[in-house]
Amino acid sequence: MKVAVFTLALVLAAPMAASIPTPADAQVMSGRGGDTRRARAERPPLTEREEERLYAAEEAVAELTQQIEELEAATEPTAAQVASLTALRERRENEQSTVDRLQRKRDRRS
Repeated sequence: MKVAVFTLALVLAAPMAASIPTPADAQVMSGRGGDTRRARAERPPLTEREEERLYAAEEAVAELTQQIEELEAATEPTAAQVASLTALRERRENEQSTVDRLQRKRDRRS
């Protein structure tokens, strides 16, 4: 009986010497080195094909914008010019959405 009391007193007197990690400690310990795992999981930049598509879309947006400005500057546009203006604006919107999507993807990966 004395041995059991002595052992219990010894364990209670030195809690730092024989500490068992709590679940919170285990979570903190498992989180160490998390940055290295994230660095390995980074995605590569845009593929060559995606970059080419981005540049082509940017050029198309610039050309379409110029064409639209020219048509809008006409003093008396014809019916054909008005119809083509609507089509040009739709094409520019589509190309601009492609540019926006690829730029977001590039920014997310870098």
